[in-house]
Amino acid sequence: MFYLLAFSFIIFYTMPSIILALLQIQHVAKKMKQDPVILSSNDYIEAGKYSLAKLKLSVVQNLIEMILFLIWISNGLSLLENIFSRWEFPQNIHFLFFVLGFLLISLVISLPMNFYETMILDKKFGFSKITFGLFVKDFFKSLIMVIVIGGILVFLLIYIMENFQYWWLQGFFLVFIFAILVNVLYPILIAPIFNKFTPLDNDSLREKIEAMMQKVGFRSNGIFVMDASKRDGRLNAYFGGLGKSKRVVLFDTLLEKVSQDGLLSILGHELGHFKHKDIIKNLFTMSILLFIIFFLAGNLPQSFFEIMNISLNPGSTIVFLILIVPVISFWAMPILGYFSRRAEFRADEYGAMLTSKRCLAEALIRIVNENKAFPCSHSAYIFFYYTHPPLLKRLEALDYHMEK
Repeated sequence: MFYLLAFSFIIFYTMPSIILALLQIQHVAKKMKQDPVILSSNDYIEAGKYSLAKLKLSVVQNLIEMILFLIWISNGLSLLENIFSRWEFPQNIHFLFFVLGFLLISLVISLPMNFYETMILDKKFGFSKITFGLFVKDFFKSLIMVIVIGGILVFLLIYIMENFQYWWLQGFFLVFIFAILVNVLYPILIAPIFNKFTPLDNDSLREKIEAMMQKVGFRSNGIFVMDASKRDGRLNAYFGGLGKSKRVVLFDTLLEKVSQDGLLSILGHELGHFKHKDIIKNLFTMSILLFIIFFLAGNLPQSFFEIMNISLNPGSTIVFLILIVPVISFWAMPILGYFSRRAEFRADEYGAMLTSKRCLAEALIRIVNENKAFPCSHSAYIFFYYTHPPLLKRLEALDYHMEK
């Protein structure tokens, strides 16, 4: 049974992930030898090199993830359970520490790869601006959040699992409500832990943004500029929060690199998501995925836990749930990505209506140029991973043709 579980993880997750990465590597390498599109010749080559480096890193990460999965299900989880079983705690606290121990160990194990990606690879290509001290601070902040927020959620899940027959159904509702609550609180409580948000001090731009939002019927509690440049040089903007916590967030890098008209077109795109109720649709699709995950977790046979030499209990069930989430998410992504890409086209259309097709197209090109995102991808890679359509397709939909 152990070999069946290990084989399933490798066949249905590790191998497809690596094959897709290799297809993308081959595709990018081939396209790099051809005439550049969208980017200048130098930036095109640089973006290709960065894409290849990230893809090779993803292959290494997939292999490490596979090895860790095999270690966890062979002896790792039983060893962790034995460690906590020696301590005299109430049963539910024992389960809580078991899950938190698993999460913290996983976080620490992922630290070297995160360090390499952020402090070495991204710095090499001129993206990462983060200092070593800030990287360490971010890690410990994340650690504390895992303990506090993760601890609360896990404790509540354990209580439900111990007291309800169909715990997986109540657990699903708990996590779904928790996810909505996090979305509400993120812009006002969580995001400020990592970044500084200051009200937009450009009166002219603020008035134009407010007029655009009023036209669409979008109400926010403010327009803020985030000090993204202290960590990364890439450009972005987003609408964060739900209900009364909604706010407009502009990266300071975006304000520096994109024209006012271009910025308005980008925000118009985001307002298109609001107009088409894409946030609600995303919550609905997320709820379906969560329901499937909890249904599977609630109907796992005893044999799954026997092969890992651990007892069937709330703690082990939650950990096993975390272990198989990447596999389920991987096969759900093509479906989610398909509807997400359609939503992006609709948002582009709406953003172009609020400003102009040319304005939005040029703003998207500007972002790709600044972020050095390689503009060409393998169709299979797009099918599995892309939540946004390739830029060339978006420009085509906007009737924009690149000048030769």
